[in-house]
Amino acid sequence: MLVRITNHCQMCCSHCMVEAGPDGAHMSGEIYASALEFIRKFEFQIILIGGGEPTDHPDVLGFIDQAVDAGIKPVLLSNGMFLEDKKMTDEIIARDILVQITNDDRFYPKRVPIIEHKNFAYTDRIRMLSPYGRAVTNKMETTRQSPMCFNLRSITRHLRDFKLAVLTLRGMGKMCTPSVNIDGSISAGESPSCHIIGTITDSNLKITNAVCEMKCGKCGLEAGLPPEYRKAIGAL
Repeated sequence: MLVRITNHCQMCCSHCMVEAGPDGAHMSGEIYASALEFIRKFEFQIILIGGGEPTDHPDVLGFIDQAVDAGIKPVLLSNGMFLEDKKMTDEIIARDILVQITNDDRFYPKRVPIIEHKNFAYTDRIRMLSPYGRAVTNKMETTRQSPMCFNLRSITRHLRDFKLAVLTLRGMGKMCTPSVNIDGSISAGESPSCHIIGTITDSNLKITNAVCEMKCGKCGLEAGLPPEYRKAIGAL
């Protein structure tokens, strides 16, 4: 699962689905602790720690340590700005976690230094631009063809079990959905503007029912799906 620990970011990228900025709020320690309890309860062994820019969170290192202590493998999703800070870079390297650094010069206003390390993976091209947040505000041409929530909705409706659906997605290598927002709510997709299917205090049954019953279409991508795909997510 993706855990969005902050909506704060200095870059203000033109495509940002979170519309993160310098005034973005941070997730509290209490909500993060509850998010880890939720993740352990649902037996999710890997979490993606994102934002905004997660290294802008004042407690990001402590959050990483808490996940490790809870037996959960954290993967940090970053724009790489922390690489300009040697102390922060050294702290993250010392924790021996995977870090995915994305910095596409078509959208990101500042390039970051490249530091070769076995745990750092760099992406300089975003493959799918999604119609959320600033991409919509800036009227950018988006490339995503199906809703972010498609896999979660179709698999949950098939299995009638949210927990099994997310574990199935993990087995498929699709770990970014659903996502926990800074207030503890859970979005069906990676964007905080995606349909809310519950909170980190809800039961598996309650979230399962919410996913199976959800009607959304906010991204506008459902309409372009073939009829059999729309039926799979209950859009027909």
